[in-house]
Amino acid sequence: MSKNVLIVEDFQSIRDYLCKFLTQKGFETFPAVDGEEALEVLSKQNINLVISDYNMPKISGLDLLKKIKQNPVRKDIPVIFLTSEKDLELMKQAREAGLFAWIKKPYDTPIFLATIDRALSNGRVSA
Repeated sequence: MSKNVLIVEDFQSIRDYLCKFLTQKGFETFPAVDGEEALEVLSKQNINLVISDYNMPKISGLDLLKKIKQNPVRKDIPVIFLTSEKDLELMKQAREAGLFAWIKKPYDTPIFLATIDRALSNGRVSA
């Protein structure tokens, strides 16, 4: 199973931590500072999972999710939001748009890793 994970997070310290943490767990990580940069990475790399913040400049997590799900080549890539956002209406909109999971910061590490494993084993990812 390929483990290429796109980390979309506008705070550098969080992005760097997630990349280092997941690399130590055997994943290959691709960082992006916002949704716009994430779309560039997605156009160049074979990504198996997207972990994104919700609140970001330029393109929000929800808009990024919609763009991923509307693209026939990328629509099967699971997307996980890792965010401090707690708005139930936004959560509902994200689920309706095809979100795999919504994890609130601060997160529980075992639950976070189990969610990633579920996303990678359940998702039918296009090459």
